[in-house]
Amino acid sequence: MIQEKRIELIKQLLEERQELTTKDIMDEFDVSQDTARRDIVLLTERGEVRRTHGGILPLDFGRSVPNYQSRLGQFTKEKTRIAMEALKYFKPHHVYFIGSSTILLKTCQNLNMALTVHTHSLDNCIALSDHNKTTVKISSGTLNHENRYFYSNLAVKELQNIVFDTAFIAASGIDKNGVYLLDQGDAEIVGVAAQQARKVVLVAEHQKFVNKSYYRICPLDIISTFITDREPTAEQRKMFSPHTQIIVANGRSKKKSSKK
Repeated sequence: MIQEKRIELIKQLLEERQELTTKDIMDEFDVSQDTARRDIVLLTERGEVRRTHGGILPLDFGRSVPNYQSRLGQFTKEKTRIAMEALKYFKPHHVYFIGSSTILLKTCQNLNMALTVHTHSLDNCIALSDHNKTTVKISSGTLNHENRYFYSNLAVKELQNIVFDTAFIAASGIDKNGVYLLDQGDAEIVGVAAQQARKVVLVAEHQKFVNKSYYRICPLDIISTFITDREPTAEQRKMFSPHTQIIVANGRSKKKSSKK
């Protein structure tokens, strides 16, 4: 394959995955490490990508977050692993809140257990409606068409009268001050659910430490379990409570520390 054609295919793949390593390019196009590096250098010199240590990112990476439909179209194997890992944290006859996200939608599509789920997500509700064992309670309110969740002041008040065994939440951005979402209404609903939960499970890819978002759900010290796709850096791990369980969704589990 000539370089120009491969360059165009690399750009398409980068748009889908939002991140590529040198090894990714080698594996996808069956080229040597030197060839992959030359492609990366060319893309960088043309100003079409951001070069990182070991790979490339889109130019606008971290400056904006795609809407819900775009994220569905970019669903990756890493997201699937996170979603399937989250299934391990459900128990029969418990009461859960599940937030609106593409990862949590995949979790709902594979959840079929005798339990109760509260959600404000239209897509979660549709997915769970196929599962006869699961009792589904949908929040009242007006549908946000872009990100497909319901919101109202009444829904917020209703959640304040419920105690959840676990709240499953996602993020548009993560920093030392907490977990964030794109929309204020979404963040308010999920934030109340997190406050009302005995445990909070956060699902998010490692890129969310780079993304900028403005509406905080909750501080990181209330996160019981963080399920992600890549081992956090030492700096990122320090953001969480010492008792937060951090799970890299590849079958291995690690704790920062444990209670005495």
